[in-house]
Amino acid sequence: MENLHHPSLRANQYDEPGDVWQARVNRSWRFYFVIQDDTYVIVSIIPHPK
Repeated sequence: MENLHHPSLRANQYDEPGDVWQARVNRSWRFYFVIQDDTYVIVSIIPHPK
């Protein structure tokens, strides 16, 4: 939460117009979230397509 760009998260903007971000839980799982003011809202958590 303190650093969106921390290397372990590998966060990047997934959908710029919708302001949706993607980050990794681990090698197998990804989560998608939006930032609303000071709150991070998780939209979904899905297995990473391999």
